[in-house]
Amino acid sequence: MRQSESESQRAGGTGWRAVGLCAFFFLVIAAFWIQKPIRTSRFLSDVGPTWLPLVKLGTALLVLPAVLLYSSLAARYRRAALVNWCCAVFGAGSLLFWWLFSRGYAGTPALSYGYFFYLDIFNSVLVALFWSFANDLTPPDEARRTYGLVGAGGIVGGAVGSAITGWSVERLGAPNLLLVCAGLLGVIAALAQWLSRRAPAAEAADPAPRSGALAALREATHGARLTVASPYLLAIATLVSAYEVVSNLIDYQFNSAVAARYHDDVAIAAFLGRFSTAANLVALGVQLLLTSWILRRFGPRVGLLVLPLVLGAGSLGFLAVPLFGVIAATFFADAALGYSLNQSTKEVLYTPTDAATKYQAKAFIDMFLMRLAKALSSLLILAATAWWLPDAHAVHWLGGLGAAVAVGWIVVARRAARGFAEQTGDATAAA
Repeated sequence: MRQSESESQRAGGTGWRAVGLCAFFFLVIAAFWIQKPIRTSRFLSDVGPTWLPLVKLGTALLVLPAVLLYSSLAARYRRAALVNWCCAVFGAGSLLFWWLFSRGYAGTPALSYGYFFYLDIFNSVLVALFWSFANDLTPPDEARRTYGLVGAGGIVGGAVGSAITGWSVERLGAPNLLLVCAGLLGVIAALAQWLSRRAPAAEAADPAPRSGALAALREATHGARLTVASPYLLAIATLVSAYEVVSNLIDYQFNSAVAARYHDDVAIAAFLGRFSTAANLVALGVQLLLTSWILRRFGPRVGLLVLPLVLGAGSLGFLAVPLFGVIAATFFADAALGYSLNQSTKEVLYTPTDAATKYQAKAFIDMFLMRLAKALSSLLILAATAWWLPDAHAVHWLGGLGAAVAVGWIVVARRAARGFAEQTGDATAAA
């Protein structure tokens, strides 16, 4: 009888935890997607698509200090306090940009650069923080049952956030939407406190507090050492990097095509918001109908292969038929699958690892290496536009490079799936 009651309590805790994490991820992604169409439209209007690779290269340089600070805070503070710190910093940032945009500084290229950098770091830190928080609370067997629901929360957040911008930016104005984001960050902090209080003691092992600058630096660099020393983590790092290279190439091709079709920043923001809403709704369908079933039935071995196959085919398609509809469909597929099946499957790979890996190595991979891969792909784009492409409008030639990287991505994804099978002893997860 007591055993039955205990199992019932654990099941109830699992349910509340899944719902709470789903809401947490919803709020993080909604706050980002409210701002993403605004950021892109401002940059395309004030600076132009030619400089997109340069700004992404600059982002990579700024992410290293963010990784150091995040890792230091992760080593010093309990998980709920870490969420509070991040929400306070980014809440203040949203208010600052609201004030700057509202006071007539909009249209200044320097402000567009600054906001682009800020929002990339916003997304990198908060998404990495959320998944570290979730992985720390969730055992591997529970993750395979519940991460489909948790990932769906982020997809709904993307659909809602982009819809808010797509259908209200023309009436409310972009600056006022940043106030909404600041409010969402306050709700995130409160929700993290609630989840931490409900976590059982056995599942609430926070990193031990450290002190001193040298100790903080050791914690920050430990993630890199953990990654390099583990073939399994190296496989995860490589597939994450390959995705970023291919996705960045497609993003540049798509935004160049959008800038050629629209010339007003409000029109661009409205289009991108509505386009992203549709992509996120499709992603929600994939997450609800396919992701959980694929993870339960096959483990990571299938989920890791779908996106590279689709994006590789789309890149080849745009190379052969350079029409707006082709690159829009490829970008749409990236948005629909990247935030659903691919994201949830990648996060499952971390669940068999220890706490240090979940916080420090994962932060190194998801924030530093991910941005480094974007920087390298940005350098490739800059080099291609300067020396290889026949003219500025021949961006479809980059599809050949994207397809080649996708082939390597597939090879590494199979290796990561085999590593997960070895970590968990689950034969169904082997490629």
